[in-house]
Amino acid sequence: MKKTILMLLAGLFSASAFAQSPEGSEAVQRLHPSQLAAESDVVVLAQLDRLDYQRRRGFPVSGNAWIRVLVPYKLPRPMDLIRIVEDGFGPDRCYFPDVPLWQELPRYLMFLNEVDNRDFEGNRGGCMLEVLVTSDNRYAVRWPQDGLVLDEEELELVEELDFIGPGATIDVTDTTSISRAALIEDYYMVDDGDFRFRYTRGIPLEVFRSSIMGRESLTTDRQQLGR
Repeated sequence: MKKTILMLLAGLFSASAFAQSPEGSEAVQRLHPSQLAAESDVVVLAQLDRLDYQRRRGFPVSGNAWIRVLVPYKLPRPMDLIRIVEDGFGPDRCYFPDVPLWQELPRYLMFLNEVDNRDFEGNRGGCMLEVLVTSDNRYAVRWPQDGLVLDEEELELVEELDFIGPGATIDVTDTTSISRAALIEDYYMVDDGDFRFRYTRGIPLEVFRSSIMGRESLTTDRQQLGR
């Protein structure tokens, strides 16, 4: 059942770092956030700006995405807008899910590597983690989510949080009662009514930066502290 719910969230609801391949590629080995940070040229909190993808059978297979930097943690140089260029398909490619134009655009903790002097691609061990906003205006990495690898002791950092804004809820209209019950049990979701479920667990971003990514993974002369 939990495997079914994971597929449901990755395919329908949650923002996943890895697009589903139309050829059914095997899953990529996800890396711990500290390793991702250490092995990436760019680590930022960013908001999706726009997408320009070529698609095949509904799946992105190449194209560009632009993200707007909100909090820079590791950058090779000052940047406000970053273009992410991807080509090909598979679970290691960094494609964003579609977002309705009228909806506030989602935020992510991004792990990128430079491919030339202006363009970037996703870290092949994991390129994004979904970040939500709390009712007291803090950022938090949602937990659990596909692609987030934590050690057992790091699970103690997970808090119950009141999420608002984009990504805080999902539409469960087309799910069965069994699947909805599993979402509540496995993902600590609550029923907001009108077939909307809301996430309730996460790790505050400042805690995630200091205790999970670690200062040593963010090059000291490039590190900028932020919430």
